[in-house]
Amino acid sequence: MKTRFHVRGVTLIELIVFIIIVGVLVSGLMSGFSTSLRGSGVPKQVTQALQLAQERMELIRARKDVLGFAGFTAATYDPCANGSTHPACSSTFGYTVTPALDETGACLGGDANYKCITVTVTDASGARLSELQAAVANY
Repeated sequence: MKTRFHVRGVTLIELIVFIIIVGVLVSGLMSGFSTSLRGSGVPKQVTQALQLAQERMELIRARKDVLGFAGFTAATYDPCANGSTHPACSSTFGYTVTPALDETGACLGGDANYKCITVTVTDASGARLSELQAAVANY
């Protein structure tokens, strides 16, 4: 009686073909990753801009708590406009932080019991990176 052996495994040629195919695929993926990494500075800018907008918004909303709704006007709402030395007013890392106050309540249907705050952050070229809006109420 003859015994049959079933040869199982991978031949050297199959292994070499597999390595070549995987090498081509990995090189394609790496070129895609390198292209995306070139533009990775933009998310960093957006994150910094959002942080700056949040800091200024917190200062402005805290100012409303101090002044009250009636005292919270276009002349008094931004503590940075009055020469504050708070780091959020001076450390802008080359960005421009522009707050605005709408006292008509137009952002909420014209209700006079609301005032709307908008904080916009732009880069050196003037491109808007972040914008936050909030409403304060007369309560």
